[in-house]
Amino acid sequence: RYRLLPAWHISVRPGTWMGRLLAALLLVPAAAWAQPEPLRLFGAGSLREVLTEIAAAYTRETGRPVQTAFGFSGLMRERIERGEGADLFASADMGHPQRLLQDGRARRVVLFTRNALCLVAPGGTGLTESAAVDRLMDPALPLGVFPAVQDPVGDYTLELFRAVGAQHPGAEAALRARAIVINEAMVGRPLAQGEDWAGALLRDGKVRMHVSYCSTARSRLAQQLPGLEIASLPGDISVGPAYGLAG
Repeated sequence: RYRLLPAWHISVRPGTWMGRLLAALLLVPAAAWAQPEPLRLFGAGSLREVLTEIAAAYTRETGRPVQTAFGFSGLMRERIERGEGADLFASADMGHPQRLLQDGRARRVVLFTRNALCLVAPGGTGLTESAAVDRLMDPALPLGVFPAVQDPVGDYTLELFRAVGAQHPGAEAALRARAIVINEAMVGRPLAQGEDWAGALLRDGKVRMHVSYCSTARSRLAQQLPGLEIASLPGDISVGPAYGLAG
């Protein structure tokens, strides 16, 4: 019903020709359908903005609607394993798509883009790229992280802790002990329109630092929290992320 084409390793940004190129490469219709059945697209939460835009562009160009669902990549994989239909699964890692391939639930997996990790903190925290590691290790800053296994950014965060620990003995254990695993119950109030868990917890002061995909920090969290401080990580502790597409 569809086919996957080899994809370039690109950084995807909504509204750019790169995003339109990704739409042309990944969402290619077969010769014809008896009727325009919806294309079912499951995606990582960090891809919500760009894939929503790509899906809309695809529908405009082909007339075929796209049904999208977004969430933690591990949970989206589990939904497919439980029998929910998905034509494409865009994960924030390669492991979840590879598992579907190994189990016979996908025909092909490709690496289609990369991301990076950033640290984010409310304005006035003193977070800069040169001070990123010092701020990360500051025990006075409650550190919010997403759950490993369920969400690849949690796995990448643990890789980051190991990389910091290799340079600063004892830091990995200290970071693991200090990390607060974010969940919906922590928010304790209804989310505002366009707000997500991390943004709400940062706004309410329940966490003072968060490990995020750089794309999410700049395109989503910065919109929720004016003055948000965002810092890239030094190259010697940079880890992942690699995004995989299964179909």
